[in-house]
Amino acid sequence: MIQINPREIAAEAMVEIMEEGAYNNMALRRLLRQNGAMPQKDRALVTEIVNGTLRNLYYIDHVLNQFSKTKTEKLKPWILAVLRTAVYQMYFMKIPDSAACNEAVKLIEERGLTPLKGFVNGVLRTVGREKGSIVMPKVGTAEFLNVQYSHPLWLIKMWIAYFGFEETEKLCQANNCPPDVSIRINTLKTEKALLKKELENIGAVVTEGSIAPFALHLKKTADIGGLKAFTEGLFHVQDESSQLAVEILNPQKGEAILDLCAAPGGKSFTIAQKMENSGKLVCGDIYEHKMELIAEGAERLGITIIEPRQQDATQWREKYADAFDRVLVDAPCSGLGLMGKKPDIRLKKNGDEIDRLVPIQREILENGAKYVKQGGILVYSTCTLCKKENEKNVEWFLKNHPDFTAENITEFLPKELWQETADKGYITLLPHRSNTDGFFIAKMKRKG
Repeated sequence: MIQINPREIAAEAMVEIMEEGAYNNMALRRLLRQNGAMPQKDRALVTEIVNGTLRNLYYIDHVLNQFSKTKTEKLKPWILAVLRTAVYQMYFMKIPDSAACNEAVKLIEERGLTPLKGFVNGVLRTVGREKGSIVMPKVGTAEFLNVQYSHPLWLIKMWIAYFGFEETEKLCQANNCPPDVSIRINTLKTEKALLKKELENIGAVVTEGSIAPFALHLKKTADIGGLKAFTEGLFHVQDESSQLAVEILNPQKGEAILDLCAAPGGKSFTIAQKMENSGKLVCGDIYEHKMELIAEGAERLGITIIEPRQQDATQWREKYADAFDRVLVDAPCSGLGLMGKKPDIRLKKNGDEIDRLVPIQREILENGAKYVKQGGILVYSTCTLCKKENEKNVEWFLKNHPDFTAENITEFLPKELWQETADKGYITLLPHRSNTDGFFIAKMKRKG
């Protein structure tokens, strides 16, 4: 039988992500597919090491830089990847320090770097011995949160300005907890109780969602796409925050609706199900391959009203003018609300990107507004926690579009989720409060 070392695969993934700019989910998917002979427990170990190392990278580098004479920015990519993943195992997993250290040294030798195995062994032995004496920045400072919870300092400072120190700390803690999988029941094919029972019968741990009526949360389901219930189209994967955005859009049977930035399609599928697969649902995205994915997903779910259109949302389309009862603008954004699911986001984002995104978001909002019929609804949403991209865009839009008014969304929110902004037409979801992605939703109505 082929022997595949899961720690080697994890280190390879870290090199691809950190040195070559690969997305962690794509790097993991490719490497796990290439090494398909690995047993499930080893595949899970690879995923845990990579995602865990990324979630705690600032802290891990802080530790390494205290005990290594050669600082992290000077280390060869393979050496650094092996050290980082070993420290994660030693500090955050129930793996004996000696085992993590020995396996790391073995990886160095196998790559023909034998002269460096003493260095790696020495650093890791010291790191294990000095666990209780890590010197940290002063508690109560942004610098402390930066290291303790491995979030970039610029982001920590921005969130402290928005939410205060305590709330920011809770937000960072939530981002560092591996999330479960949230799904949306396909109400065209099944019911909540039936699907819940079917998933429990195959060993999944299933709990009901708290903010969206047809949401379930799953644990102990290694391969979602391989489940019989998935292939039969009984559900699709979608966070509760996205499901809530569709609840607030409130699509109705027989309407004409536009999902302007539809990929990967989750909101479109939920819209179609709420429309009882009756009406017109146009789904646009700039990339052709994503349109193909939406079409495939719709077919699996038994949805026939979706019309996938490859199009650039920033480009005005005359034929859409005043054509839709409801328009959803789930705008391209910085994705700062997705750090729990995509830990590499914290390592690849900066404030410059936000400044580039805002004009694009406003351009798409401008077009979306012109596609709404008089008396129709416009919903703007993002999966980020940044006021420039969220509240400021809505304020700008309402100021420049007197034919639109903010629409009270209180009726769509469970009591525990109510916020004083809801009657002003918008809500911000924080992961530690709503058990969802970080998310923003605003609802506006065109005067009729």
